[in-house]
Amino acid sequence: MVDISFKPRYVYVDVGARSYGSSIVSWFKKQYPKQNKTFEIYAIEADKTFYGDYKAKKRVTLLPYAAWVRNETLFFEINGDPGHKEVEKGRGMGRIQPVQTSGGSTSSGDVDQIQGFEFADWLKNTVSERDYVVMKMDVEGTEFDLIPRLFETGAICLIDELFLECHYNRWQKCCPGERTTKYQKTYGQCLNLFTSLRDSGVLVHQWW
Repeated sequence: MVDISFKPRYVYVDVGARSYGSSIVSWFKKQYPKQNKTFEIYAIEADKTFYGDYKAKKRVTLLPYAAWVRNETLFFEINGDPGHKEVEKGRGMGRIQPVQTSGGSTSSGDVDQIQGFEFADWLKNTVSERDYVVMKMDVEGTEFDLIPRLFETGAICLIDELFLECHYNRWQKCCPGERTTKYQKTYGQCLNLFTSLRDSGVLVHQWW
């Protein structure tokens, strides 16, 4: 276990938080070894379906936007993936695309326009190197945009521990012999992403 007792401030950032009872309660509050420290919690979630879950929650700040590489309007698409566990609960996972490149006409799911914000800049303005920052990132493929931007801006140095789900063109659990068409990256590219983070000194874990 990492000794975090000397830090003046403790922050948990959940990027792609979904509902309050999802990873914040079921994992971070119950299982993460907080060592009796009180963490400030930031929930970043673009799906408005979950916003009501955060009303009157103490020590949790909801950012109702999409973490992105620029401040701009985006398409947010809820698209059911039959190989993903969350679809069984009646709500597919959301992913974002820039408005100017998406086109919007090929979508098979529900599409809304939402506001994306420059995540790296926000992180640099919210925490400092003196803080202990834990982050969970589950952003349906956008990690391949966000992580390079964190390196480019130097904001990666602010993250002490990262729990990252990397999305790739995997085999679908529902349909033997079929790969999901939702993601274009390969498993090898995911491994390279994890390697780059570890080489930079980030304590990174694979999130499922």
